This record gives sequence, C-alpha cells and structure tokens, in this order.
Amino acid sequence: MSKKHRKVILCFHGTGSKGAIFHVQMARICSLLGSEFDFLFLDGPLQCAAGPGVLPLFASQEPYYCWFAGSGTTIDDSMAKIIASVEESIDQWKTANPDIEAEFVGGIGFSEGTLALSLLLWMQQQDLVPSLPRLSFAVLSCCFFPAEASKWLAERANAQGEPQACINVPTIHVHGNRDFCLGRARRLVRNNYKSDYATVLMTEAAHHLPTKRNEVADVVDHILRLSKATACPS
Repeated sequence: MSKKHRKVILCFHGTGSKGAIFHVQMARICSLLGSEFDFLFLDGPLQCAAGPGVLPLFASQEPYYCWFAGSGTTIDDSMAKIIASVEESIDQWKTANPDIEAEFVGGIGFSEGTLALSLLLWMQQQDLVPSLPRLSFAVLSCCFFPAEASKWLAERANAQGEPQACINVPTIHVHGNRDFCLGRARRLVRNNYKSDYATVLMTEAAHHLPTKRNEVADVVDHILRLSKATACPS
C-alpha cells in the first residue's frame, strides 16, 4: 500500500506547559492549516511547575514540561537533551503513523519553545544536528531569548571565525505589543537574523498567541506563503 505524503510542522510549547496544551492553544491555526500540514506537538525533556498562563485553565494536567534547566546546567547540556527528545518524538510519531510519508518542513515555537527552536535552527545550518530533519522555515511567537543564549550563539560563531551568529532559515516573528518578552524578541531579530530571512508580524497581544481573527488569518497566510516559497522542487 502506497504511503500518503504529508508535510509536518514540529511544535515547541512554552515553559511549564506540554504538547497537548499547546495543541489546544494552537487549535485555530491548526484548523486553518489542517489541509496543508500535520502537526507534531512535542514535550520538553524536563518536568517543571506550571508556567505563565497555564493555570487555572489547564490545572490537573500534570506533568508540565520545559526545555531548559535552571542554573548549573549549560546550554550545551540542555541542547543535547532537547535534540534527543525531539528525535525520540519523531521516531514515535513515525511508528504511530506508518501510512504517512512525512516531510518535516518547519517548526513553530512559543515563548521558551522559540528559544529551543532558534538554537536548533542555528545548529542545523552548522550541520550539528544530522539526526534531525532539516527545517525549511519557522514561526517564533512571543520569543523568550535571554542574554545567555545570545552569548552562547556569539561564542560559537566566533569560534568558527564568524563575527556574528546569523540564522539563515526564513522565519516569521510574531510579536505582541504588550508582551513582556518583546524587547528580547526584537533583539533576536536585530542581532541574529539578516533582514532577508525575518518577517515580523506585530499583534495586539500580551504573552500569548494571537487571538484576533484578522491577526490569526495574517499568521496563517504568511505560513502558507513561506511554506510555498521554501518548498523543495518535486
């Protein structure tokens, strides 16, 4: 029996959440894109307390997960755990969907999930994650990007003779005008993306995905256009 070809997007939740919760939060976007993509909602590799915006709506849905540990753990250690976790989740998804020929084309991250995804994108272009599929585009919403991550990127770029770490994967940056992470999200675009690879969508939102109908439609339209623009020729 021939397999059905489907494009798949990896989804990285925020801290103190989980893939199942992110699925609920992404329901409207997934519904509008369901004819084009399947979505694999990942769980972070570490358990933690519930994060911002999770309670009380998602109470009693433990365990909650995060992508990065606290002090005493290096970003290198955290990325090793993240890579292993994503690889395991992809293998499990393929086993559960034997009739699908999956093409993992992109990633969507929220809050701390954008940090994990951003660092994976940079490692991908440095050929440091051969065990994971090569993503062609990404969407970063309410990006949490601390100074430690900027320093980590800069040090590794400098070690390779590059003056600055610039991610060259086409990416949609969804910014909320009332998001407490807005300054960090803007700094990521300014310092670690060339303008050709970054599209910024400003929304009327705090630290959450867009909820207004026109803003959701705009995000969906940009994802469809970016997917088409980055598609490999058949």
